[in-house]
Amino acid sequence: MRKSNQYFTQDSQQPKHFRGGEQKVMKKSLSLLVAIAMVFSMFASVAFAADAAVEKTTQEKFDELKAAGIFTGYPGGGAGLTNEMTRAEFAKVLAKVTQLTDNAAAAKIYSDVVASHWAVGQIGSVTEAGFMSGIGAGKFGPTGKVTLEQVAKVATLVAGISQVDKDVTGTVSPWAKGYVAAAIDAGLLTEVPSYQVNATRGVLVEVAYDLYDVKPGVLKATGAKQTGAKKITVTFNQAVTDADKAALTYELKYSLTPYPVTPEYATDGKSVVLSAAYLPAGDFTLTVKGSDAISLKVEAEKATKIDVTVPALTYADSVDLGVKVYNQFSEEMTNAGPTISVYNVTKSKNVPVNGTQVNLKTGDVAAIGDSINVTAVLPSAGLSVNKTLKVINGSAATSIKIDQVQPLAGKTRISVGETGLVLPLSLVDVNGQAIKLPYQSQVILANGAHSFDLGGLIFYVSDTDIINNIAVDPNGVVTFNTKANSGTAYITITNGATGATATTSVVVNGVSELKELQLQHPGKPIVKGEAIVFPFTALDTFGAAIAGKDLVMSQVSFYGPQGLTVAKNAKGELEFTFANTGSYTVYTLVKGIQQATTVQVTVGDSSYFTAVNGVKDVATTYEVGASNDFDVDNITIVDNYGRVSNVAAGTYTVTPDDPNVVSYTGGKLVAGNAAGSTTVTVHSNANTNIADYKFTVNVVASSDIKTFAISDIGTIYGKDTLTGASKYAKAVTLVGKTASGTTVALKNSNANAVTTSDESVIALSGNNTIYGLKAGKSTIAAYNANNVKVAELEVTVSDAVPTAKTAAFSASEYTTAGTVTVSVEVKDQYGVVITPDSFIASSDTTIATVSSITKTATAITATVTKVKTGFVTLNFVSSNGTTATATVVVN
Repeated sequence: MRKSNQYFTQDSQQPKHFRGGEQKVMKKSLSLLVAIAMVFSMFASVAFAADAAVEKTTQEKFDELKAAGIFTGYPGGGAGLTNEMTRAEFAKVLAKVTQLTDNAAAAKIYSDVVASHWAVGQIGSVTEAGFMSGIGAGKFGPTGKVTLEQVAKVATLVAGISQVDKDVTGTVSPWAKGYVAAAIDAGLLTEVPSYQVNATRGVLVEVAYDLYDVKPGVLKATGAKQTGAKKITVTFNQAVTDADKAALTYELKYSLTPYPVTPEYATDGKSVVLSAAYLPAGDFTLTVKGSDAISLKVEAEKATKIDVTVPALTYADSVDLGVKVYNQFSEEMTNAGPTISVYNVTKSKNVPVNGTQVNLKTGDVAAIGDSINVTAVLPSAGLSVNKTLKVINGSAATSIKIDQVQPLAGKTRISVGETGLVLPLSLVDVNGQAIKLPYQSQVILANGAHSFDLGGLIFYVSDTDIINNIAVDPNGVVTFNTKANSGTAYITITNGATGATATTSVVVNGVSELKELQLQHPGKPIVKGEAIVFPFTALDTFGAAIAGKDLVMSQVSFYGPQGLTVAKNAKGELEFTFANTGSYTVYTLVKGIQQATTVQVTVGDSSYFTAVNGVKDVATTYEVGASNDFDVDNITIVDNYGRVSNVAAGTYTVTPDDPNVVSYTGGKLVAGNAAGSTTVTVHSNANTNIADYKFTVNVVASSDIKTFAISDIGTIYGKDTLTGASKYAKAVTLVGKTASGTTVALKNSNANAVTTSDESVIALSGNNTIYGLKAGKSTIAAYNANNVKVAELEVTVSDAVPTAKTAAFSASEYTTAGTVTVSVEVKDQYGVVITPDSFIASSDTTIATVSSITKTATAITATVTKVKTGFVTLNFVSSNGTTATATVVVN
């Protein structure tokens, strides 16, 4: 079997990793060559002719994947290889290939993925794992397509080819340009008119086949040991992938007490450091999901070394002596509190000490060239250190070096109005010792001044309207700010005593402006009178992407049909509204210059509902007298564009043909007292032309129920000593089965009595409630009123301490013009709501702040307060890394 390399991606997101063997570029490239060749016959074939001779056909690969349960095919057995693939198909195959567990709950964040969607479980699982994300506005876009340039990105990543910065002939999105160019240079692609066309299911088959061909070893934790006062390092038998990181959990316990930890993975993925807020000394047990429990011993932190870490003392008002205490893990201890004394050997006098600081310039306690003796003692650990240091000035520097100033983190250039830029300065004396400049809060050059003295060195700035506000922090790091003017400024540092000098230039760019905007079709029906978001890519004068929230609308305009209006919403999206139906061309102008890209649109007539689409999550066979909830959560409606949504309250009627068989009352379908069959009609009151939905409901006599089954209970918590009234207790409920195997909703679904095969594993509370005592398995049996056993089920019990497993905001998007209350519900691995142990934060406190965070047994709530118009992402992170996000649109 071939081993696949470890990449996969969707949309314009970064690649996700899969566990697998070493890279085999030629094999891997070939597979993707064949895949994409199905669309445009674009891939080179000569270089891989030998492998191509034995390559299976796409149909053969599809058949293998279908047999493995990765693909299901279309009705009638067809593969549909030439059909375009959808995001939902992509999600399902990705989840199957990576062996993710279905997670329908995680898909609830998407308003366009209903509970009955055929891929809801897989969409949720790939979302939770971080493999795919939504398209914005709380939507997943399950019917959206996957493009050729996205597949090109996969090809270059799998082949281990870096992006190439060069022009591409043909239409390509800015984010994909480097990948497509690299693929062309490597002979993986030939040039075509457009790389934005949709790929086919055949491409998906080829990529999935290679990924499924990976046969990795099982990830296991091979060991764990204490590597810090509050740190445990875990090693693995192979590199951890992004999918592994999303699935792994860590349970660290001292006796029965859990200690939450935060994981930080090594760059090579072969180990992880678990950090805790506090670790007592003692014997711990660490359980890593999927591995056997590991026993380890934690030592109490102890001081093992004390040192004076500075090579000399700078002649200044405030000088740090550099006294540090280290523990047995070579970590600095911040609470050791050593006793420090300082004595000027040259002047034969004591120097006052303030904590770890001394003042050498006040009171004639020292002069340049004096020898200062520093003694530090930690009696409790029997540690001491004694060093004699020279008092030096910056003028002792015989070597001055200034490296190139780098942009701020996350930026590609230095721009006007930035603070905290670092001047990479190093000073060395004649003995090769580094010199640290004294602390200086800030120097502002004003009134024509361009220079100043700092530690005996002369700093000169050529243009103080470009660079100013120079400072030195306690560690000797020099920083400066850029001002309102752009241009090139020079910083020169000179030592008059030794003749050493150094100069660097700093190019400061002006404010970027919009240069190019490419509008894209939304890929969904455009309806008269309905606002619809058009995706776009905007670039500034430096070629950098401009986020929607930063787009200045006065610099861009759009024209096309009469009555077209365009507005930027609070999330930075462009919303187009068309007043008339028809086919049109939409043009984009940037500062009055028409852009090369146009968008062809067809605007349909106003939408209207055409039919009740169907029902979901409702029983269709009942025992006499049984009932089932049936309301807005169970009924969907479809409009003339095929868009499905739930009905609104009060807009529908439910009418059984024979109310004696089943009636509708109080939002419930209620079976009558006699067996029979009837048709139930669901009618929408929104429009007289809407087609009704009809389905058949059967009511069977109690005597027709031949067998019973216990409803799935799942894994239960196994250290529940609180009695059956605990939230971890589970009621044992039943469903009926007819002779033909049809599931029947029962009038009374509770078991009359329950027994357990192992009372040390599962205990009983009352007649039909169970709760766990310890890890293991026990078979529970349900009995009817005649004490006859009617069903049994083996139940698994785990003693893993409940920790956050899933988290979800009460809404995926909130809107406010002032304040809004948000909440997060957290569930543990047993599906039980637990008290959250973390916080909610705003991604941008200049737009909205979070306050009044309150934790209860069922949720964490907070108040979000408007600062200015815009939108923010709310982030919830639990102590074990479980996350949830939501958007707040601030009007």
